[in-house]
Amino acid sequence: MRSLHFDTDASSPDALLDPMWAFTGPRASRAGAPAPDGADVLARRARPAHPGAALVRAATSLFTLPGPPGMPHRSRSAALEAARAPAGYLSPVPHRLALPRPARPRPAPPRMRVRQDGVRVVARPLAMLPGVDHGRALRLDLHPVRDGIVFVSRHLELRELGDDVKGLVLTGVVPAARLGYFWDTVAGDLPEGRPVIVRLRSNDDAELLTLLRAIAPPWLRVVSYRLDESPVGSQRSSYLLPDVDGEAVAASGAERVPLETLREAHQASAEVERASRVFLARRRVDRFVRRSVPDLMHSLSYTDPAEVRHVYVDGSVLRGTRTGGAAAVTRSGPWAAHALPGATIPLEAELEALTLGHLMAAWSGTPDERVLIHSDSRAALALLREAHRERLTLGDARGERIRRALRRLLAAVDLAGSAGVEVSTLWVKGHAGTHGNELADDLARSAARNTAAGVSADEMRRRMRHVVQLWDATTHPQA
Repeated sequence: MRSLHFDTDASSPDALLDPMWAFTGPRASRAGAPAPDGADVLARRARPAHPGAALVRAATSLFTLPGPPGMPHRSRSAALEAARAPAGYLSPVPHRLALPRPARPRPAPPRMRVRQDGVRVVARPLAMLPGVDHGRALRLDLHPVRDGIVFVSRHLELRELGDDVKGLVLTGVVPAARLGYFWDTVAGDLPEGRPVIVRLRSNDDAELLTLLRAIAPPWLRVVSYRLDESPVGSQRSSYLLPDVDGEAVAASGAERVPLETLREAHQASAEVERASRVFLARRRVDRFVRRSVPDLMHSLSYTDPAEVRHVYVDGSVLRGTRTGGAAAVTRSGPWAAHALPGATIPLEAELEALTLGHLMAAWSGTPDERVLIHSDSRAALALLREAHRERLTLGDARGERIRRALRRLLAAVDLAGSAGVEVSTLWVKGHAGTHGNELADDLARSAARNTAAGVSADEMRRRMRHVVQLWDATTHPQA
């Protein structure tokens, strides 16, 4: 709005209004002035008025003129507007009626049908990715590795309602030296003109796909999508492929094989590796037992499955004697126990029981799995933690027999760690009806009593097996 200056008499409201209504500059339409060409007043009134016009109207409203007798007072500005209305100036505009909107037809209820797998769905084609229609297609996932590209692919027959026909999931690795034959390896059997649907997990996958598009044949259509940014593509379950370990596929050197075949071969090799680890761990435990606990009685065998998850340990010292015993048992059956001649402190027996528990975990525990050792001795568990934290001083343990038991226990802890078994300890309340704890207590007491009575080693083993059989019969009675 340009600034205006007029020599007018400020005492006359008419003089204040005339210059404003006579203004016909570029902003005259926005100020509310009349258009010289007689344009539609409605169109001009629909535009927002300039603040200058409102200011003038507010100033003129202060001056009112008396009307004819019997009529209310009205403002001079209103009288002037009424007088000049026939000349084309602004006049009150009637209310603009809103045009009725045409009634939209109500959508028909969706038609339902039952798919081949029995799922009830809406009978209309499900949305697919732009550039993908019904027919043959190839789903592809890319996994870049150090020396090539690992791919996961599956042929599809895209149909309406999601009744897609899915082929085998194939995988393989294309070395960097043979990158020019990538599409021949992956999409060599795809009909010409059919799309390849690639899922992008990151920006690195997008850059890799840009490179692969540059070396793709002209007839190949490559359509990409991101699962987090394209909800349309995620509506079909056939668009999803299983994840694979790219490094494992690259290590196999497979060019293009079914994923299940590769997984079976990998599982078989993993079982062989696991069996070799278990065998080596048991050889170490056997050497440790022969060297450190030569009189150990146990039921351990090289043919036992490595499936132990819980071990219960307990130690006991007979009153009035210098004889004790320690034992460790499992829920699946393996057990171990030995006598402690010369033991007078229950803490020593409990430490020896923890040693047997770690040996049992190293022998029967699953590599890379957790084994929980249950003990009812808070003092032994606390001393084990302190000795493990401060191995040089053994946690300030006192007594030569206690220190010797701690050294043997720490060696058993290292043995279980070398076997790949994660061992944790847990305190349980003693003599509270826990089956494993009660059985370990009976075996420890039996070992101490038979040793104090002078029973031979063979007879002691027979009695130990008899105690275990009685507990098994009591816990799992035969029908």
